[in-house]
Amino acid sequence: MAERPKLAWDDLRVVLEVARQGSIYGAAKVLKVDHSTVTRRVAHVELMLERRLFDRSSRGIRARPDTEELLKHIQMMEVHAAAMHEAIGLGTENRTRTVRVATMEGLSSGYLARRVEEMTLGDPSLRIELFSNPHIVDLLKKETDIFLSFFDPGIAGLVSEQIGEIAIYLYGSEPYRLKHGLPQSRDELAAHRYVGYIPEMISIDSVRWLEEIVPEPNVTFCSNSVIAQRSAAVAGTGLVVLPAFVGDESPALFRIMPEDIRILRPVWMSVGLEQHLLKTIKQTAKAIARIFEADREFLLGGADSPDVRLLRAHALTRPS
Repeated sequence: MAERPKLAWDDLRVVLEVARQGSIYGAAKVLKVDHSTVTRRVAHVELMLERRLFDRSSRGIRARPDTEELLKHIQMMEVHAAAMHEAIGLGTENRTRTVRVATMEGLSSGYLARRVEEMTLGDPSLRIELFSNPHIVDLLKKETDIFLSFFDPGIAGLVSEQIGEIAIYLYGSEPYRLKHGLPQSRDELAAHRYVGYIPEMISIDSVRWLEEIVPEPNVTFCSNSVIAQRSAAVAGTGLVVLPAFVGDESPALFRIMPEDIRILRPVWMSVGLEQHLLKTIKQTAKAIARIFEADREFLLGGADSPDVRLLRAHALTRPS
């Protein structure tokens, strides 16, 4: 009797990626192979197992209920394979290890991009990919390794923890004050002009901070970029609601009624349960948590940024 062909890891990982992406073409893009290769390998696994793994419809491909258990085993195989490659690679010179961190633009551009050295702990072999995304990222599909957000995803299969908190204030500029004046009380807020997010492009309710302060604001400029909002506010287009680490970055902006108008948001970090077992990702997650803890006062709007403190320290130690 001929020996029955064995299932190969290259075939099984294709099955796993199809389940994650929900399409043949999506899996082919991630795996960087032709879509016909994906189709052929899925068919091969189905032939070996003598059962259909996916249901196909106009909305895409979904794993059948009896396939879910198989996928769990393949996921663990993937983790062990990654851990093995990581262990081998840690002792290899010039090997680059990549960790992708996804979060909203404000946190990525306005804060984390300046903390890359602290995230890598000075390790030249570790590359950080900072993925700025206004939408919820699916860690279970491995769109990223670490996800930072203003809410607890509460999704099974993720390891999530609150690592910090940020303060959000109302900001204005001198050009705006000269043209429109400034509100002196909450009752006067509705009479002013604002810049904010494009309403239909907001997929995360926790960034609807303008509406928390002004229920029906007169928004004269919208952008899905918080940096663009800040620039418009600097020019006097309107008042703007920003995290302290974004608003305080511009010397042209100042807080308006900070004792009365202040919103707090928690910062949550999430990592896939399997990814959390990998040393490189776990170390990076711990480094990010330490950064937020060290910058706690700054993120709450009560201290200068670490960059400003560093410049002041250098100025004090510079020979006269």
